[in-house]
Amino acid sequence: MRVRISAPARLHLGDLDPFALGRFGYAPVLAITEPRTIVEAEDAERLEVDGLEVEEAKIYAQRVLEAFNLKGAKVTVKDTPPRHSGFGSTTQLCLAVGRAVTKAHDLDVPLLELVIALRRTSTGGLYPFQFGGFAVAGGFEVKPGERVWLRDEPLIPPLIFRSHFPDDWRFVLVRPLVAPKSPDKEKEEEAFSALRAGKAPAELIHKGYFILAVKLLPALLERNAEAFGIALTELQVTVGRIYQPVQEHIFNPASQWLIPILNRSGALGIGQSSWGPTVYAFTDSPEAAQSIAEKVEAETRGRAEVTLVGADNSGARVEVF
Repeated sequence: MRVRISAPARLHLGDLDPFALGRFGYAPVLAITEPRTIVEAEDAERLEVDGLEVEEAKIYAQRVLEAFNLKGAKVTVKDTPPRHSGFGSTTQLCLAVGRAVTKAHDLDVPLLELVIALRRTSTGGLYPFQFGGFAVAGGFEVKPGERVWLRDEPLIPPLIFRSHFPDDWRFVLVRPLVAPKSPDKEKEEEAFSALRAGKAPAELIHKGYFILAVKLLPALLERNAEAFGIALTELQVTVGRIYQPVQEHIFNPASQWLIPILNRSGALGIGQSSWGPTVYAFTDSPEAAQSIAEKVEAETRGRAEVTLVGADNSGARVEVF
């Protein structure tokens, strides 16, 4: 059996509680139409991996083969988002490979069981893959000094909230072409450890929870784009201040120059996905998004990639050949 998995990237709107005053990794996330992770697989006598990100994909495929006693698979990674740029590319690659390999062997493995087999801790990336739309991952309890990312047994957050995201609402993604990669694995573990070595900014963390529960989610459910944009910007600035000790600025230093451009673009809200460097402008229609994109492109003059996206409300697509 031959299978293709097409998984949406996600925007990560910020871990509200890296100090685990409540739950580490409590975070809103949104599946978006582009970019995508595309993986094909078919059953085989041994493991063969080609295409993009071969070495990493091979690790995930091998873990799945061992976990479910499968003989082999031919895996091809056809496309991935820009790596370590705020799109959740590592989680989506991991899950897409795992789903493709098991499905190629005609296995319908529950996603949480698959995540455990893949040994991938997630602060919410599995929910855009599974369901699409807008979700809030509930984080997990973390003891002082406990590692989060480099673990044999992954941490999996509960799903607190999930909603269809309005079809007309749009994000204009802006990624600086010259920027260091955002931290991943060891570097991310080091960044969180350095952050937690300082005093927890309890007031900011509590404010983040408040903005999410009392402003952002009601605005989404009421389909109030203006209120959603205001709350989104307020949340992003609050989260940025929480991470400022390790990020240096409220936004990624490589993207800081883009923030004034987004602020004067006519956007209803702005923010940064995860560690960045991808930042974005939010608006309520394709026409408004096109206008914003044109203004941003005129000001950035080829120094940034500008992409218009909507929400993916379906999650990963599975095609069987």
